[in-house]
Amino acid sequence: MKTFKYFTLAIIVLLSFQSCVKDQCQREITYVKEIPVYMSFADIRADIRMEASKELVNPGKIYFYNNYIFINEKREGVHIIDNNDPSAPDNIGFLSIPGNVDIAIRNQVLYADNFTDLLSIDLLDLQNPRLLKRTQNAFPHFGLDGSGNPLVYYRHEEVTEIVDCETSGGGWSGRNDDLFVLESAGDQGAPAGGVGGSLARFTITDGYLFTVDDTDLRVFSLDQSDCPVQVNTLNVGWGIETIYAFKQKLFFGSTNGMSIYDISDPSNPTYISGYEHWTSCDPVYVKDNYAYVTLRTGTLCNGGSINQLDLIDITDITNPRLVNTFPMDNPHGLSGKDDKLFLCEGETGLKVFDISDPLRLSSNLLEHLDARPATDVIVVPGNQNTLLVIGESGFHQYNFDDPNDLKELSFIPVVSDK
Repeated sequence: MKTFKYFTLAIIVLLSFQSCVKDQCQREITYVKEIPVYMSFADIRADIRMEASKELVNPGKIYFYNNYIFINEKREGVHIIDNNDPSAPDNIGFLSIPGNVDIAIRNQVLYADNFTDLLSIDLLDLQNPRLLKRTQNAFPHFGLDGSGNPLVYYRHEEVTEIVDCETSGGGWSGRNDDLFVLESAGDQGAPAGGVGGSLARFTITDGYLFTVDDTDLRVFSLDQSDCPVQVNTLNVGWGIETIYAFKQKLFFGSTNGMSIYDISDPSNPTYISGYEHWTSCDPVYVKDNYAYVTLRTGTLCNGGSINQLDLIDITDITNPRLVNTFPMDNPHGLSGKDDKLFLCEGETGLKVFDISDPLRLSSNLLEHLDARPATDVIVVPGNQNTLLVIGESGFHQYNFDDPNDLKELSFIPVVSDK
C-alpha cells in the first residue's frame, strides 16, 4: 500500500514538472491573419454616387487623365482632383464605388472594379458621373457562405499571440489582399487614355482592356467604350502582382518572376519568355532594352531579406537576362522619363537615378527625398516635368526640372481615421 502511495506521488510530481516545463516553454509570434469578408450581391451592386469631397484616409493607387488626378480610397471609391494648377490641386468630389480598388480611363469612360463586377462610367460631366454599363461577374469571387453571399476578399490583420512551443502559429496562406487591384499602365501619353502607375493589374492598350488576378488574364474589347466585351481568358501563372504594357508586349510581375506575352493580336496574347527570381513583391517598369524589376520584403511578400532592383536585358525578348542587381531599401513602384528613373522606397521615400548607363545605376543617384513615404509614382505626360507620388502620409507633386533638386509643388495629407 505504501509502495502504491509513493508511485502515485511520483506520477503527480512528474506531471506537475511537465506542466511547469510546458508553461515555461512559450513564445511570442506575430503573423498576418486572413479574415474573410462576405457581402451580399445587393450590397456589391449598390448605386454609384458623386459625393462632396473627402479627406484621404486609406489611399491606394493614383491615376492621371486630362489634367485631373484620381486617387483611390481603398474599397470605397475615388477622389477626383482638378490638377490644372499643380501647385493648388482642387479636390472636387468623391465618387463612391463599393469595393473599388483601382480605375482606368479611356475616351471619357472610367473603368472601375466593383468587387466582382466591372463598371463603365461616363465622365463627360465630372460633377455628375453616369453609370453606362455593369458587367456582372467580370472577376471571380472565392466561394459563398451559407446564405449565398460571395467571399469578395480577405482582410489582413497583424496579430501577436503568446503560444506554447509546439504551436506553429497562424500565418498568411499566400493570397494577395488586392486580388482585384485594377490600374492602367498602358496608353501612356496617348490622347484617348490616361496614365497609371507601375503597381498595375489592369492596363489599356490598342483598344483592349487587360485585367489580371492572381492567376488569370482577362481580355476585354473596347470597340464600344460603354460596353466592354470579354473576348479571352487565359492562365498566365500564379502569384501575379502587376501588368505593364510596352510596345505590343505585356510584362507580368509575379511573386517568383517576370513573364512576357506578345499582344500583336490583342485578343489572343501568347507567351514569349520569362525570368525567375526569389519569392518577393515584384513591380516592373520597361524602357528601351531593359526591364527594371523591384523586389522587396514585406508581410505579404514572403521575400526574406530581399530588397533590390534587378536589371533585365530584353534585347532578345525570347531570352531575358539578368545583367545587374542593385541593393535598395524597400523598393515599390517606379517610373521614368528620358534618362531619369524615379523609384519609391516605401518608408524611406523617393529616389531619382540617372540611367543613361543602366549598368551603373547605383553609382548615379541624383536625389533622395527621405522625409515622406512613397509607394507609387507617375510621370505626368507632356513637356511639364511633374511627378505624382502617393505614400502612407499622403499625395505629393514635385517638379523635376532639376532632377538633383526636386521641388515640392503641393501636398494632400492623409488623415487618421481613428
